[in-house]
Amino acid sequence: MLKREEKFAQVIIPSPLKEPLTYAIPPLMQGDLKIGMRVSVPLGQRRVTGVVMGFLTETSLNQVREILALLDERPILDHSLLQLIRWVSQYYLAPLGEVLTTLLPASLRTENQRVIYSCPGEFPQARGLERKILDELQEKGGKSTLKSLARRIQGGGLYRALNRLLAMGAVEAKERTKGQRKKIAELIGKRESLPQERALFSLTAEQQQSLDLIQQRLSKGGFETFLLYGVTGSGKTEVYLRTMEQVQKAHKRSLILLPEISLTPQLLDRVEERFPGRVGVLHSALTPSERWAQWWHILSGNVDVVVGARSAIFAPVPDLGLIVVDEEHDPSYKQDDGLRYHARDLAVVRGKLVGCPVILGSATPAIESFENCRQGRYRLIELTERVEQRALPSVELVDLRQVQKEKFKIQNSKFITLFSPPLIEALQQNFVRGYQSLIFLNRRGFANFLQCRLCGFVLRCVHCSVAMTFHLKQQSVFCHHCGARKPARDLCPECGNLSLSGIGFGTEQVEQELRGLIPGARIARMDRDTTSKRGSQERLIRQWEKGEIDILVGTQMITKGHDVTGVTLVGAILADLSLNLPDFRAVERTFQLLSQVAGRAGRGKEAGRVIIQTYAPDHYAFPNIITHDYKAFFASEIEFRRDLNYPPFSRLAHLRLEGPRAQEVEAKARMVGEELRARRQREPKFQEQIEILGPAPSPIEKLRSRYRWQILLKGKKSRPLLELASQAREILPGSRSTRLYIDVDPYNML
Repeated sequence: MLKREEKFAQVIIPSPLKEPLTYAIPPLMQGDLKIGMRVSVPLGQRRVTGVVMGFLTETSLNQVREILALLDERPILDHSLLQLIRWVSQYYLAPLGEVLTTLLPASLRTENQRVIYSCPGEFPQARGLERKILDELQEKGGKSTLKSLARRIQGGGLYRALNRLLAMGAVEAKERTKGQRKKIAELIGKRESLPQERALFSLTAEQQQSLDLIQQRLSKGGFETFLLYGVTGSGKTEVYLRTMEQVQKAHKRSLILLPEISLTPQLLDRVEERFPGRVGVLHSALTPSERWAQWWHILSGNVDVVVGARSAIFAPVPDLGLIVVDEEHDPSYKQDDGLRYHARDLAVVRGKLVGCPVILGSATPAIESFENCRQGRYRLIELTERVEQRALPSVELVDLRQVQKEKFKIQNSKFITLFSPPLIEALQQNFVRGYQSLIFLNRRGFANFLQCRLCGFVLRCVHCSVAMTFHLKQQSVFCHHCGARKPARDLCPECGNLSLSGIGFGTEQVEQELRGLIPGARIARMDRDTTSKRGSQERLIRQWEKGEIDILVGTQMITKGHDVTGVTLVGAILADLSLNLPDFRAVERTFQLLSQVAGRAGRGKEAGRVIIQTYAPDHYAFPNIITHDYKAFFASEIEFRRDLNYPPFSRLAHLRLEGPRAQEVEAKARMVGEELRARRQREPKFQEQIEILGPAPSPIEKLRSRYRWQILLKGKKSRPLLELASQAREILPGSRSTRLYIDVDPYNML
């Protein structure tokens, strides 16, 4: 309850404002307004929805406008979420309003209708204001909007009286977006799921030991981060599920994050099987209405487990007792535009704010996470063997250089660059035996780009400094960065000859060549082109799980967590593609991708086999992939990071300037770089701790018709690094054309 002297509220609104705005609290609202509630406030000539962050007893402002309306009868954001908003704003150098925009579903950022319904029955205990509310509802035919009740019933105390009526069952309240008339149950919807019976089995010794360690922390209470490092197929999910059951018994709730929830319906099935009717789901594929309904369902305490993708880290889970981040190494947890947060890191921060354990799980942990275990920040738990003592798949390398030298030909010489003889033979044998195969290539399309065979011209996107990708089925070229598309032609725009043809290959060409290699096989492709329609991803995965597909070709999305027992063969077509990216994480990413896709094989009774085709078989990552030895890979990679002072031995802040005019962007980037160096020279704390790299053109210099330059700040400690990075905004004069973006702990610097 507000104290009488608290006359002003600090309100954050979904806008780029850095600080809360101050509004006067109307006298009639004094007893009902609480921190975390939504309010309608005036902003210029508009009415906007904001959230109360705090109260003030006085203000130095000469003129303060009043709050117009209170939109909730209870807080929608608890204390820990409000703390998280402030932490995110400070660490990622983002305005509070931008964080709020990311956190709240769009419908909650508008003025929704709260409808109050009277319930049948007699309630003699309702007296005074409570009786007045019931009489008002009866006059209105048994229902009224909250706003209408607030207009009719003056004098304060309305929301406290409503809460008492809700508690005695005399009324019920439902949230409804303007124009939205569907019930929450209808909006939440039903997912297609495979009929399953819960498998009753004993845990392995390692699983039981892992569960016991986490259970000890749950019993003691408080925060601790566990890194559950387990080989593929070792039963990490079962450890998550049994831990969540323990949390449920303690009358608390769990939050589990997945890299891309629409790609892992199998795990969601298992969660729903364990917690029937008590699972909430949050991810970007939900419609606004579905997301709105799920958000209120979770806030109301109607679920015990929330499953979600990256943005679910902000879910309003009451009595949060556990946070799980599955496949914690996955770069999908990093948001690359807007608010550039990392959901795995926020999971640790939120666990600390709430005071609950956090489990990070992976077969190939991020280098930073494993180093945190060595430094004692996280507790390492290991699962070294697959369940039921299944063997890890055998992994073999095929040297594509040698294949080319031998001039091996089958029907068409193009097969030389796509499928090596060992992989062709293995695919044919696997199909004959009735098992499933997985083919991985991290490149979409039919040909990588179109190039003139006579003059060397490459067809590039006019909006981006990248080659366009040829797609055979659509007979078009696409830019996978901005979405530009044009019909494919043989005519070279440069020399005028009919000599433009595809160079390189993608998943579409792999699919086509497979149909010629293995007639009769049921072949499907899984990439962004085939799964763009709503529900298409889940339908394809269901077919794969049911054994209705013999060979699945795909990009990195096929590496994420699928557990299909019929898969006994995995082939990686060109394994060193990602090794050549201009990124210090390129080797780590390649190791993770290949280890994860290899882990899809041999999850049933039959042993798995993995064939990796590469032009760089001598690279230091491959021996560790063959032996499934993450620790050996970590030992090599951590020394590389140490020598070059890259994370986890430093922190990074990536500054990128963008604009429509190349010369202006370059000039402003150089000006920002010079001033940052001057400030670094003047300030000892910057001089000793921070290295400034650049400015330089971004690897993709032009994107969506905007030119890009970048500066990289590298420092030992976060505080001085963030302070200097934030000063870049002061240095750059206001400009509508050139914009500055700051990415703290960047993952994508292309």
